[in-house]
Amino acid sequence: MSKSDPVKLLILEKSQNRAEELIVLLRTAGRATRAHQIDSEADLVERLHEHPWDLLLASSEANDLTAENAIKVIASQEKDVPVILIADNRDHESIVEGMKMGALDVALDDDDERLILIIERELKNLNVRRQRRRAEVDLRETDRRNQLLLASSNAAIAYVHEGMHIYTNTAYAAFFGYEDPDDFAGIPIIDLIATEDQDKFKEYLKSFSDDDSEGEEFNCINSEDENILCDLFLSPATYDGESCTQVIFRTRALVDESVLEDRIKEISSQDILTGLFNRQYFVDQLEIAMDYASNGKQTYVLFYISVDHFARMKSEAGISNADLILGQLASVIGGMIDDQHLVARFGGNVFSVLFEGGDKAKATELAEGIREKVEGHLIEVSGKTYQLTVHIGLSLISENAPSTEEVISRAHQAAEAIEEGNAVNFYQAEQVTVGEDSKTVATEHIKDLIRTGLENNTLKLAFQPIVSLHGESNEQFEVLLRLLDEEENELYPGQFLGPAEDAGLLEKIDRWVILQSIKFLSEQRESGGKARLFINITHKSIADESFLPWMGVALKAAKLSSDAIVFQFHENDATSYIKQAAEFTAGLAEIHCKTSINHFGCSLNPLNLLKHLTPDFVKLDASFAEQLEESEEKQQELLEMVSSLQTSGVLTVISGVEIPAILPTLWKVRVDFIQGYCISPPLDNLEYDFSD
Repeated sequence: MSKSDPVKLLILEKSQNRAEELIVLLRTAGRATRAHQIDSEADLVERLHEHPWDLLLASSEANDLTAENAIKVIASQEKDVPVILIADNRDHESIVEGMKMGALDVALDDDDERLILIIERELKNLNVRRQRRRAEVDLRETDRRNQLLLASSNAAIAYVHEGMHIYTNTAYAAFFGYEDPDDFAGIPIIDLIATEDQDKFKEYLKSFSDDDSEGEEFNCINSEDENILCDLFLSPATYDGESCTQVIFRTRALVDESVLEDRIKEISSQDILTGLFNRQYFVDQLEIAMDYASNGKQTYVLFYISVDHFARMKSEAGISNADLILGQLASVIGGMIDDQHLVARFGGNVFSVLFEGGDKAKATELAEGIREKVEGHLIEVSGKTYQLTVHIGLSLISENAPSTEEVISRAHQAAEAIEEGNAVNFYQAEQVTVGEDSKTVATEHIKDLIRTGLENNTLKLAFQPIVSLHGESNEQFEVLLRLLDEEENELYPGQFLGPAEDAGLLEKIDRWVILQSIKFLSEQRESGGKARLFINITHKSIADESFLPWMGVALKAAKLSSDAIVFQFHENDATSYIKQAAEFTAGLAEIHCKTSINHFGCSLNPLNLLKHLTPDFVKLDASFAEQLEESEEKQQELLEMVSSLQTSGVLTVISGVEIPAILPTLWKVRVDFIQGYCISPPLDNLEYDFSD
């Protein structure tokens, strides 16, 4: 939005004269407006559906609509409309109260000069957010076009990393006699080269450089062990953010090109069982809809329709009959969807609808209609009658919508929240409670707080000592991260890491924490300290190939030895991303950095992790300390866990030590280090007397 563009302005003000004054105020500041004065909640909802608005200026109440309710309506519609309150008086407490409601700022009565500055700031911020969304749309569109070009190309193209296929197109699969490109997952490229040419192929790889363009002739083997004489071309590339090598095979005269082309199958958009669109087509259309929504051109609602108790019905009816039942159910659901909307079989017993338009009431009405129609419909298969019910989750797709995956996840969460089934539920953004007054903060606002904290270095670090239980004087601290809201209330990682991941900010948070921690550590060591820091990182950094080189540079710039930091990650991340975690810990070991697994002992077979990873420390979950006084059985369980870990050469830490009474038991089971409020609360600095 340039300064010459009119500001699309909503005004919540009971006095028309004051509304006109606000318009004149903007015009005097060089801002033309296209304004509307809200006369009711219904009017606000209707206007929000018309087109994107740039700003809402609101007094505390007008026409029986309060500013607080107006903010809630905007949040429920997931619209990016900044709200600025205009206080009825000059009481500074009204600023705090207004921002608690969810307003971005509050201008005191008659303070027009400050009001203009606030408006200019929020319009600038809005423009940045819109530019970011447009850039994300362009990036997704570019990725889609690239994928489409690769998929539709007649050339046999693959991307290879460290000798393994990470992507193959349909032509590549057909070239080697496979039906599905996914069949190449885990197959080394050298397995496609005839035995007599494998040494030649290895030499070719060694001699390959970034400026190579000449191909080389090889004998290859297809899926039926037939020889294919072809030319192989290599070039450096990047796929899904990962450096790799592009491989292109081109056939020689031994293979008829027309035969290869006939073997390349077109990807159908139809689900064979139900006749509806299939999942891939639906997701493709959903991504296009997301782009329209991000640009403010249209809004949608995603339906996630799941059949209740499907596993039990499938067991009773049998697999073949269950398929027939799903086919009839698809006809029932599809018959209720107009052509302007899109209906598909999303997978298994789940159907999906892309409802065009952001009217939540109409979408809910359609969903209720589908639910009632399904409940009242009797399906006859093989002489038996079946009566089904469905639970339907709805998720709004607007200009503020996150990624495609997150929108689907929201609809799924809304459906799963229906415990008894046979109901409709609209996804509601989670609220986080903070502060002594239990103020609620929406997840979208948390994302903005994180972005502001990263930009302005206003996130907060705390340091909790990790103390030896056996008299060693190691100076060790765990670095804890806190997010502050406008009133300096602290949000904990469990409250903000989820929204941070939705916003794609985990990597930035990890690197911010590391840089700030290194700064603290350098200052402490310059003054004679010997502290070591346990720094928590997320799965995003574990899987990021650029992380280790970046971290090495950061340590070198700070003149810190590599053993000054222990990188710590959650047991859940280690379990979910075990391959990446194994490579990550091995990479750290090569540069003499240490690792720790946090919240250890909560998975089904935690010790199995040590078959794949070699951490230096394991920090046992706080629940072990909490349960120690309950029974001797819990103490024995802890003893066996610690003994197994120490046998593997791993040092043990236990967190959550809150009372001195359990210290003798921890000493008895030979835990190496302890951490908790019994020792010390988190501190603002690295000052703690470990000699005590």
